[in-house]
Amino acid sequence: MVSFGFKRKRKVSLDSIISDHEEREARLDGAGASAAVEGSRGREQIGTVEQFFSRLMVAAVRLTGDLEVGDIIEIGTEEEAIRQKVTSMQIDRKDVDSAARGDDVGIKLKYAVDEGSSVYRITA
Repeated sequence: MVSFGFKRKRKVSLDSIISDHEEREARLDGAGASAAVEGSRGREQIGTVEQFFSRLMVAAVRLTGDLEVGDIIEIGTEEEAIRQKVTSMQIDRKDVDSAARGDDVGIKLKYAVDEGSSVYRITA
């Protein structure tokens, strides 16, 4: 029998893909996947997305609260939002570790967001 190196496709359910993705995100971000689903953590609104730069994947955010690199943020509504750790933040194109109320900051994101979306800091 001749083998062409093709592998047999295996069937994968959408639920298992989503579950694997959530577990991976939880390990990478340090945030519990169950906390994201159950909403056991608090949310504090800290700003609004003023502009989104799709080429750079950066959101310009006007802050109404304090924010630090390492904080976990959520952008969007409770039903449809992205959640990630702040890994990079800039004010006037200079890296900063923290920003205060009234600052306009650029935050590097993994996913696209809509202008006008609310930004929340996830608290323990």
